[in-house]
Amino acid sequence: MKKILSVALAMIMLLSLCAGVMAEAVTGTGVELTIYTNSGSSGRKEWLEDRAAQAGFKVVILEDGAGAVQQRLIAEANSPIADVVYGLNAIIWNDLISRDILVSYDAPSWADEVSEGLNDANGYYYAIVKQAIVLAYDSEQVAALGIEGPKDWADLWETDTYNGLYRSEEKLTGGTTRNVIAGIVCRFLDENGELGVSEEGWAAIEKFFANGVVAESGQNLYQEIVDPTKPTVMGQMWSSGVLQYDAEYGTKTAVAMPECGIPYAVEGIGIVNGVQKDEAKMAEALRFVEWFGSAQIQGEWAEKFGTMPANEKAADKADPAQVALCSIPAQDIDWAVVAANIDAWCEKITLEYMQ
Repeated sequence: MKKILSVALAMIMLLSLCAGVMAEAVTGTGVELTIYTNSGSSGRKEWLEDRAAQAGFKVVILEDGAGAVQQRLIAEANSPIADVVYGLNAIIWNDLISRDILVSYDAPSWADEVSEGLNDANGYYYAIVKQAIVLAYDSEQVAALGIEGPKDWADLWETDTYNGLYRSEEKLTGGTTRNVIAGIVCRFLDENGELGVSEEGWAAIEKFFANGVVAESGQNLYQEIVDPTKPTVMGQMWSSGVLQYDAEYGTKTAVAMPECGIPYAVEGIGIVNGVQKDEAKMAEALRFVEWFGSAQIQGEWAEKFGTMPANEKAADKADPAQVALCSIPAQDIDWAVVAANIDAWCEKITLEYMQ
């Protein structure tokens, strides 16, 4: 009996090892792929182009805000340029699916390694990264001002303490910005209110944008935080950005921890509808998905950029600080309501409340 168990265990270990080797051994054939993403800043684009080339893939990566990527894919729906898209968030993925812009494809081998509930049930996208969306601040600068850090986004509009100290985004196309807006607006949903939001909610949004420091084009939050000529010491940030920018700028970030929780953006990877018409390109797109989402590559991505992998086999590569950030409870957000209304909400905010 012990011998049988030993043989069985050895076979299981061998199969597991082989599966890992297979995932790491996937290589490209040199068929060029055009990839759209909102997750290409801070060296991600260049790293991925170089790392993919090492594995035999030839990729051209175009990076922009999540909303801008979404609109580009919509505009090109009848004559797609992109082959693969990664990043984004659940709001945008579901919008693209509803517009028939993505193609459903067989699950990559690593799909079962992803935390339950994060992959699309119909195979239009598979999760690669979890991002906590936080209100971040430089704890040292806040202490030097003789104030405590905010505990909630609501502190920014309910008190005068933080007036002129937080960054207010100059445009609302980015995925992080839209997640922040969703997290705020969803506190005030009212089916009888304008665009499904109560008067109290719109008043909060108005104060939120009125009392912030408008972002300077081309500068990230931390460039403004460390600039002694600027008053900004806090603003919106994704969890992997916290670690990366602290290392780059020498800041010591703390984050607000609202009792209601925080929004999360789940980045995924999908294939653009139309690619399947070119057999060689579709095969290459599938190979790229298999390679990029593997525990090996997502582990490297996590180590390089401080991300929290959706692939549980790569989770041990995440920085403990990242794990801690992604352990903050999630806010209860009705994402279906958000998906149906976010464009209208952002249009109203842009026209009526942004300076």
